[in-house]
Amino acid sequence: MWKGIKQDWAYYGFRFKDIKKQEYRHLFLILFWPVYIVLFFLIETLAANNGYTVIHCALDDKIPFNEWFIIPYVIWYPFWILMVLYSAGFEVPVFKKLMTYLIVTLSISLLIYAIWPNGQDMWPEKFPRDNFLTWLTRAIYNLDHNTNVCPSEHVTSGFGVAFAAMASKRFRKSRTAMVLIWLEAILVPVSVVFVKQHSILDVFAAIPLTLFGYYVAFCPHKKRKKV
Repeated sequence: MWKGIKQDWAYYGFRFKDIKKQEYRHLFLILFWPVYIVLFFLIETLAANNGYTVIHCALDDKIPFNEWFIIPYVIWYPFWILMVLYSAGFEVPVFKKLMTYLIVTLSISLLIYAIWPNGQDMWPEKFPRDNFLTWLTRAIYNLDHNTNVCPSEHVTSGFGVAFAAMASKRFRKSRTAMVLIWLEAILVPVSVVFVKQHSILDVFAAIPLTLFGYYVAFCPHKKRKKV
């Protein structure tokens, strides 16, 4: 899979003054991230200070806490970041599609959080066991707050990586890579409910947003013929 990867590096001879050239304009998509981060934490702070709608259903109470699912939950962080970095460096067409997908889904999520502040109150008061995984879960609770949850951005972005892998000329040729990527994409929505970071309703709400993002960014659209 990795044969010839050095040949695909998209920036041989690149200088910053070249960024406005057609072949490098996609780098401007990176500007989305500082804007997104600022808005996410601003909305999160407002929700924490002004109150939020608690997302919960009866099914959530039937799903037990299980610290083993913190593993795929934590893997989610490098999972999507590395795909963004890889595609930006070696498969620019995939990078454009992935960034389009992320910009669409994350922007819609932010708009929902801003209009309808929401969160969850399902963190266990006491863990059933005391081990490294519960320690890691507690650390995640401290870093990843309990607001801005519906729809789940973990779910939408996780499947975005799988869609990007399917569009990649390199990943789609490796059965092992595709199995591992899709396994993680599927385990993410399972993990968020078992570590009590999300209600199952957050996962359900992410499904139509995931499909919409796929349609916009990854679905082939036939160009209209000129009359």
